Amino acid sequence: MTDIDCSCDYDPPTLYRADIVRARKRYKCCECDGVIEIGERYEYVFGLWEGYTSTHKTCERCRDLRTWVKNNVPCLCIMHGNQDEENENAIDEAYRRAASEVVGLRFGYLRRRALRDTWNIKVRNEKALVINEGMGLASDLDS
Repeated sequence: MTDIDCSCDYDPPTLYRADIVRARKRYKCCECDGVIEIGERYEYVFGLWEGYTSTHKTCERCRDLRTWVKNNVPCLCIMHGNQDEENENAIDEAYRRAASEVVGLRFGYLRRRALRDTWNIKVRNEKALVINEGMGLASDLDS
């Protein structure tokens, strides 16, 4: 790929810590709003941005998607909670600068994103089925 300067449009945190941990209870991913299941590994981030602390939990699927994009574009700036948009911006910029060198990049990204979203829908439907069965309600998800 061509030589590209990389600069992000935001100030980096003054304190940043990212760890991969196992969930002891169910959490919601800050990127895709998907479920982080008990026992699933996820990224836990603690940071200090402009004097304010915050934490972020990112599921394995979003973390893998971010890693894939980082490995395929020269510059990726991620602000937690905005990963999909930042991934797409980085891919668009790569196409703008070197279209012939990134053939198939958008397809690969969208394919992986669709797999993540399909998994999230499946988990939500399974949870709805369990709730409906517990309440004695009939469900058309059985068929």
